[in-house]
Amino acid sequence: MGSSESFERPGAESGRAMDAAADGAGRTVDGVADGADGGAADGADRVAVGDATDSLKVTLATEHHLDGASKVELARRHGLSRFQVARLLDEARDEGIVRIEIVDPAAAGRELAPLARQLGISSVTVTASRPGESMRAAIARQVAGLLHAHLPESGRLGVAWSRTLMHLPEALGTLPSTDIVQLVGPLSTAGYSTAQSSGLVHALGRRSGGQVWALPTPLLVDSPQVAASLRSMEEVRTALDAADSLDLAAVSVGAWSAGASTLWARLRPDEQQRAQDAGVVAEICGILLTGSGAVWHSAMEDRVIGVRPDQLRRARVIAAAPAVGRPEAVIAAARSGLVDDIVLAPELADQVAALLG
Repeated sequence: MGSSESFERPGAESGRAMDAAADGAGRTVDGVADGADGGAADGADRVAVGDATDSLKVTLATEHHLDGASKVELARRHGLSRFQVARLLDEARDEGIVRIEIVDPAAAGRELAPLARQLGISSVTVTASRPGESMRAAIARQVAGLLHAHLPESGRLGVAWSRTLMHLPEALGTLPSTDIVQLVGPLSTAGYSTAQSSGLVHALGRRSGGQVWALPTPLLVDSPQVAASLRSMEEVRTALDAADSLDLAAVSVGAWSAGASTLWARLRPDEQQRAQDAGVVAEICGILLTGSGAVWHSAMEDRVIGVRPDQLRRARVIAAAPAVGRPEAVIAAARSGLVDDIVLAPELADQVAALLG
């Protein structure tokens, strides 16, 4: 981790002249403080005192932060007390004369342009977790950074809940004025409830101040007839139609296996096997993808309520890929044309590169 300080440096005066001005400014500050009961200075005197005090703050900040002088040394050099030096340095921070920037090397992630070119997408970002931070939370933090970079004012953001993207609200902070669209209905999984799933879009809506299109249906229902009936409801239809004009979307890439896809556990064993036999290796928003990136069309599609592939392809889609050990899922997502940017762990990036050769 690094830090940098920036502030207004003093002008081109000589060191001796600067010290003299600083000493004089120091005495003037004390004089104003000590003589406050003796009468107010006129306007011109107050301006002069303010300018001299600011000049002294700049000088002290330069010598302390850039030259490494201690507060004790500054007090001796400028004829001030150590407490006066500390006060003036604090005021320099408070008034913006000194600005400190903390640069976290892990915050920006690391772009892998060659891998992105191999995958045929806009970007691949590798993230590292901070101490005490899970990899899912680290990936969500990087997704949040990409959302901030690409989301236009008064735009429309689509979001699909996942165990990774549930960390988005804490990572995003505030958002520009943005409408939020729920891309798939809530789905419970081990350790998570449907309330948490549907709560994601509302949490983002509170941060953006825009309209929220919630999808009040499960991702997967028991029959095509039930799905068709639910899609005909006005609140469901308007939420699904809102995905027609997305500017940006955040989704997760799930590998097609137990524990790696929230949809997997909702299917019967024979359906799981049928998808595997058809070459399915990945899932995005209930859309199943083969290794070549093709969308697998099956009867199960008629039971899914969520965003369509053509709607995702019209938006810029940022995908979180948490499934270390399943590089084929990342490659399928990239080949599908459904995603533009992928965020993943370093190990998975290495696995993807190795599989691509």
